[in-house]
Amino acid sequence: LEYKQQWRGGLLMKVNPQYTSQTCSECKHIAVDNRQTQSKFECVKCRYVANADFNAARNILAAGHAVLSAEGGCSKGRPLKQKTSDLREKVA
Repeated sequence: LEYKQQWRGGLLMKVNPQYTSQTCSECKHIAVDNRQTQSKFECVKCRYVANADFNAARNILAAGHAVLSAEGGCSKGRPLKQKTSDLREKVA
């Protein structure tokens, strides 16, 4: 992913994936029982139901945003909006 993001002019943030599949992306409750099957996530506290991978992806995205916010976000010389890199050539 890292080389592809550099190729496209994007930003790759590394976040700790620990408990992202057991944490509710709605209420942030963490429990092993939240994920009873490989594909289904159901929070035992707030009853939020989603695909387990979708729920984990939301948690990972939120963790990446938290890292950016703590580090000063886009003020580190990065553009506010990402644009595709001109290094990529169009394939005919």
